[in-house]
Amino acid sequence: MSARLPLVLRRLGRLQPPGPPRRLRELCRASSGGGGGCGGGEGLLGQRRLRDTQAGSSRGPGSRAPPARDSIVREVIQNSKEVLSLLQGKNPAFKPVLAIIQAGDDNLMQEVNQNLAEEAGLNITHICLPADSGEDEIIDEILKINEDTRVHGLALQISETSFSDKILNALKPEKDVDGVTDVNLGKLVRGDAHECFVSPVARAVIELLEKSGVNLDGKKVLVIGAHGSLEATLQCLFQRRGSMTMSSQWKTPQLQSKLHEADIVILGSPKPEEIPLSWIQPGTTVLNCSHDFLSGKLGCSSPSVHGTGPIAEDLSLLAAALRIQN
Repeated sequence: MSARLPLVLRRLGRLQPPGPPRRLRELCRASSGGGGGCGGGEGLLGQRRLRDTQAGSSRGPGSRAPPARDSIVREVIQNSKEVLSLLQGKNPAFKPVLAIIQAGDDNLMQEVNQNLAEEAGLNITHICLPADSGEDEIIDEILKINEDTRVHGLALQISETSFSDKILNALKPEKDVDGVTDVNLGKLVRGDAHECFVSPVARAVIELLEKSGVNLDGKKVLVIGAHGSLEATLQCLFQRRGSMTMSSQWKTPQLQSKLHEADIVILGSPKPEEIPLSWIQPGTTVLNCSHDFLSGKLGCSSPSVHGTGPIAEDLSLLAAALRIQN
């Protein structure tokens, strides 16, 4: 059972939705795969298992099978179901609602969020805004959700250029499931991780590395191109596992030497074409958690670099599941 259960119980137990919860708005656009349901009884994870099986048929006899990564996501979803069952034991009418404010059409992550929420037993709603929505328009929607007692969590799915301190800190900290507000970040830095929401992307990075057999103690970790809450959370979580962390931007003059030193490289933004992959040493573990990658707009980096293919491809899926758990 999640160590954060007492926090969840305290926060959600006080909220009494007026009658059965409903979806506040329709999805931005019908998904091309036939809607947001979990068709065939298997749901999103069943679809992933099918793709992994098909991919496995092309491996040679000496190839190593990928780790059972779906089991990590399944464990998170099952944990969420158990927490929800406890809550509904106290209040049978209760069903949590996660709202996602989305600027632009991103059908891939929209379907992922919908399927995982349904598997966990949550309601989810997408508030869809034009891709070029301004700061005031986004904040106006945030303030509406802040005051809506039917909604228990709020996440932002907007372009990286749209993020600003004003937008992020407009979220109520108790609804900030992505852990981006100053209040949640401050609690994390002070060591109160069980009293705050922690970035699901950063948590997914740590979980995928650990479940893939990577020992983080004593490792040199380089975080490249990350900003704000993601950069701070990654540094904090790695340091607490005994890793030595470094941060850098893509244009840093010493980037090549830092890449040569690193055991683990975390990409917080897409790699510029002028940075050659040869700067990354063979055997380095690489994870791509850039904003575009998590939106399904980029493939994995180089499968020849250890860890990039088998680990990074499921980062967005696990991050979405951890967001549901929050």
